[in-house]
Amino acid sequence: MEYWSGYMDWPLDSDWRCEICGGRSMTWGFVHAQCRCNNCHTQYMMRDAKRQRVTVPISMLKPEYKAPAKSAWAALRIPVDELRDQDWETHGVCFEPD
Repeated sequence: MEYWSGYMDWPLDSDWRCEICGGRSMTWGFVHAQCRCNNCHTQYMMRDAKRQRVTVPISMLKPEYKAPAKSAWAALRIPVDELRDQDWETHGVCFEPD
């Protein structure tokens, strides 16, 4: 079964844009109210912590990854789920050695 399928038809705030790539089209995920941007694959939730429906998607990307993801998207046009460790490091994520 494909995890991501079907365009999201949940109403979005008219001013909302993906914070990584600026896109507006989303695909639904297997988990209800979870979706991802069709361009950069940033994942969003469409319900808040109280499980209330929202019209401004809530990013699931950790705050420390947002600027590097935006930089990597601008430079490479590679979706966030396909970036390699070296791509993340080049754009500002520091991984601690194991």
